[in-house]
Amino acid sequence: MRPSAPAADADAYPPPVETGGAAARRYHARYGSVLPAIDPAAGSTAPKHHPGVPVLPLPFPPALPPAAAGPGAAADPEWLGALLAPLNGVTRVGWGDTGVGAGRPVPSGGGTYPAEVYTATASGLCHYLPAAHALELLSPADLRADLARSLARPPLEPPELLLLISTRLTANLARYGPFGHRLQALDTGVLTGQALTLLESAGAAPTAHALLAEEEAGRLLGLDPGTERVHAVVTAGPPGRLAPDAPLLRRRTARSGFEPAPVAPADLLTVLDRASRPVALDHAAPVGCDLYVVANRVTGLEAGCHRLDPRTGRLARVAGDVAPRDLFPPGGPGELAGFEAACAVLVTGDYESGYAEYGDRWYRMLNLRAGVLGQRIGLAAARAGLGAGLRCDVDTAAADAALRTPADRTTLLAALLGRERGSGAPVQHLLCPAAPG
Repeated sequence: MRPSAPAADADAYPPPVETGGAAARRYHARYGSVLPAIDPAAGSTAPKHHPGVPVLPLPFPPALPPAAAGPGAAADPEWLGALLAPLNGVTRVGWGDTGVGAGRPVPSGGGTYPAEVYTATASGLCHYLPAAHALELLSPADLRADLARSLARPPLEPPELLLLISTRLTANLARYGPFGHRLQALDTGVLTGQALTLLESAGAAPTAHALLAEEEAGRLLGLDPGTERVHAVVTAGPPGRLAPDAPLLRRRTARSGFEPAPVAPADLLTVLDRASRPVALDHAAPVGCDLYVVANRVTGLEAGCHRLDPRTGRLARVAGDVAPRDLFPPGGPGELAGFEAACAVLVTGDYESGYAEYGDRWYRMLNLRAGVLGQRIGLAAARAGLGAGLRCDVDTAAADAALRTPADRTTLLAALLGRERGSGAPVQHLLCPAAPG
């Protein structure tokens, strides 16, 4: 029998104890489906840093693909550098209305980047510093077996590499209020999807784990559980040569907006196909995520809402009286972006289906899964030459009504697609795509 949360902590999220989904339900009703009053002037908490520990610089720019491969490669600085830079490093410099900014290879709600990445290899336990492209050596001991034991379903073979993705729990709360916890789960999913994409390209057979003893994993990493928790772990076997392709390095948010031009249906279907492929997770979803398309300018596809049939890969028309702009609050940036976009791809899921088995953590697990799909949508769009923008400022009630989702399902994430206006904001890429072959 699960313990009940103390009355004083009834509204806390993440809840201090397991409540069987009751705390997650309350959180979603009060904060997770209602857009907050955003404070754009509020900053996020500073990225994690461990003063006094040894700092190990990684080669930059990293070789893509690096020479090292095979057993033992995961501990090689050259290989790790080639993995971590396109995972969560600084990969480009961009110029925009607010000045010059460093660009990451993955999007984050409001650019707050609440996630931290830790690596466990035969050479020890490290924390990645994206801005410096360096590792902080937390321990020279090989803790892979200890960390693997914290997983509810550890891999059958001892992992060559573990990537531990944590969340700074207050990272974006000053800007978004408690709604920030939902953004943190989506951010964790996007970063997890990026890790799976990279490690799959190296033939390392990765698996993403969301079922773990967070307290034990945090203890091994030396985390304060009140400020930072491990929310996902990616395990991998012996890697081959990392070969991130050009679309992965080209993927970025279409900040310049979209040209009011149609896109080809074949490009859209390719994006949907790549997004809907099985995800290497340590748990099965009681009910999977569904993908919907709200078409605006897709050649040969009627405007309105369509649902992707996972069995046939075809789009089935749901409603005709909805456009992407209708999914967002009137007068906001989402409405303008939706007006310009060729279409919106929406990820929906069922919260109630997982609480019985996974408890409160199912809320985070489902949003993590949606984040993985969002990462795939953005990458597939780049492959098709399209601009993409993941958005969390969806009016959930309006979107659910427009999509005519079943009563037990709700909208988790929206991705706007289209041709980016002009050539996009000026950008200088710091990494070069891998050579073909």
